[in-house]
Amino acid sequence: MSSWLKNNFIRSVAVLMSGTALSQIAVVLVTPVLTRIYGPEVFGELSVYLSILFTVGILITFQFESAIPLPKKGKDAINLLALSILIMVSFVGIVSLILIGFSPMIPSYFWYLPISLLGLGIFQVFHLWLLREEEYASIARGKVQMNITQIGGQTGLGFLSNTTHSLVIGEAVGRLLGGVGLFIFSWKTVKKNLTFVSKQKMKEMAKRYKRFPLYTSWSSLMGALTNHLPTFFVAATLGVKVAGWYMLANRVLSLPTSLLGYSVEQVYLGKAAKLLHSSFSSFVALFWQTVKKLFLISLVIYLIASICSPFIFSIIFGEEWKEAGVFVQCMSILFFAQLVAGPITLNFDVLELQHLDMYSEIIHFLLLVIGMGIGYLFLTSAWSVILCISIAGALGFFLKGILAWYSIYVYQRKNEGVR
Repeated sequence: MSSWLKNNFIRSVAVLMSGTALSQIAVVLVTPVLTRIYGPEVFGELSVYLSILFTVGILITFQFESAIPLPKKGKDAINLLALSILIMVSFVGIVSLILIGFSPMIPSYFWYLPISLLGLGIFQVFHLWLLREEEYASIARGKVQMNITQIGGQTGLGFLSNTTHSLVIGEAVGRLLGGVGLFIFSWKTVKKNLTFVSKQKMKEMAKRYKRFPLYTSWSSLMGALTNHLPTFFVAATLGVKVAGWYMLANRVLSLPTSLLGYSVEQVYLGKAAKLLHSSFSSFVALFWQTVKKLFLISLVIYLIASICSPFIFSIIFGEEWKEAGVFVQCMSILFFAQLVAGPITLNFDVLELQHLDMYSEIIHFLLLVIGMGIGYLFLTSAWSVILCISIAGALGFFLKGILAWYSIYVYQRKNEGVR
């Protein structure tokens, strides 16, 4: 079993990583072009837009899509998918009405938010369906399609007009096309199960997986606020130019998270859900195998990044972006902790212990607020404020990892008793 687990897990990670790698390589190659087309201020405004998108987008299906890989029966999963789509469409409609109501008070580029939200929702729902079907190659293709369309649009539009509108339009259209791509890849398996969709069954699934909207959605929202609140804070207190530097540092440091962390996370979710029903000892082995490998890999990656970044940023991205290299040094500890802890926190969903996830997110959020408060009240330089925020965030991820380990003990005690 352990040999099968290792080979199958590594093979699945490799498939997802191949697609993610292609899209991230494209991002890496094009980013130096984008930083010479658009200034830090424009990137700072984009970072605020994306932070709003990913924070609001957490509630787009009230996290019912996260339950799609979990049911044993396909007819249950297809009703979760249908329920998620119904909620998603309603949610996007409500956001559109809110934007209309507040139109005099918001920047004009916020009108693209419903398109981005729709693309985000479609991508998430069908991505998790494909994950259930173990169609990792299709997920990888969809990710490549989305990222390449986004950066292609942003680059082309930038030559016509190097404004925030160009960056946001490229983001929104690319995200929507990425979601449509995953829908097309999913259609064959979705179509076979459509006859099982019914209003009554959707109600049953909503009741069966009610912990996802009650706990997961709010803990995920807290997690999104934890991830994106620093962007709002930096833009509001240090200015959009500093927010632009912060975004570039964030983009570079998140490459390992997007490439390795994302792939491991998705495969971990799929494998853990299956092993939980067949072999609990193999599930525990998967947990520790994931932690050990990610710790060693992350340590090497972020040590190198923190040493080299101040010297190479101005060369690669332009002299205007030199300060972002210093930010990389300050933020490496945060992304190290995130890459190690991120995948294993999926235990909360797999073991249906979402209340622990909510507690961990609340603690993480409070630590971050304390870090921002200390930075705002006692520190003066931008780099020291960002370092303080990063240390607070890293402590939060460390505590989440401990709770993910503790969740295994809670589940075992709940279902088998203390041995």
